[in-house]
Amino acid sequence: MSDPYKTLGVSKNTTEDELKKAYRKLAMEHHPDKGGDASKFSNINSAYETLKDPQKRAAYDQYGTDDPQQQGAQRHSGFQQQGFDFDSIFNIFGQRMGGQQARGPQRPVDARMSITISLADAVAGGKKIFAVQTHTGPHSIEINIPKGVVDNEHIRYPKLGPGGLDLVMTFRVLGHTAWHRDGLDMHCQQSVDFWQLILGCTLPITDILGRTYGLTVPAKTNPDSVMRLRTKGIEREGHNTGDLFVKLKATLPSDIPDDIVQILKKHQK
Repeated sequence: MSDPYKTLGVSKNTTEDELKKAYRKLAMEHHPDKGGDASKFSNINSAYETLKDPQKRAAYDQYGTDDPQQQGAQRHSGFQQQGFDFDSIFNIFGQRMGGQQARGPQRPVDARMSITISLADAVAGGKKIFAVQTHTGPHSIEINIPKGVVDNEHIRYPKLGPGGLDLVMTFRVLGHTAWHRDGLDMHCQQSVDFWQLILGCTLPITDILGRTYGLTVPAKTNPDSVMRLRTKGIEREGHNTGDLFVKLKATLPSDIPDDIVQILKKHQK
């Protein structure tokens, strides 16, 4: 993975508040909705997910990665990769170079695989079937994706790898053109017309999974206001459900009657 500190433009001594401020600035600057590069936006999210978690940050500082398998590989030299494609099929570690037997206790052998999923799949979780190619030929595996899995997260699936090995799955989560994730919170923008902001209304908001909620917009709401739908964000076992944040983007109707224009001018300050 690329250096998350360089990606976010912060030092290793940066505080949590400085980290969050740097992330938000870059996320706004490179958001695909504002013409930013989706790949760079994904890298920014991945870097923030690593550094905002104290354990992942400490692991990266020590090993240059938050992957426990790669950390183990750095502590044990001489591992040989078996004949599998890199980053799309299984990578088996554990044998000594040249087939020599290692002395002393052997570190458990794992199979490793990286897959790319959509943001919607990461939010929803659930069972998915993936086709993979190994040295024994093609086959399918079914895995249960945890709800709320984050980009570059590693999940262990006992005995799901070839020959009954444990499978360590690395999830890569794609960015989205309309939705932005921040931890367990989800952010989007919603168009709302001039009259709805003035008079108030209830807006239907459909989330990334197709679930629709009613968002109450009070009368006299300002353009670009951010409204919150509590507990309508991302679910994650062992965590409080996140919130859904909606930024209201005002639009003007094309057929404003002249008498209304005159009334507005009369009350203009």
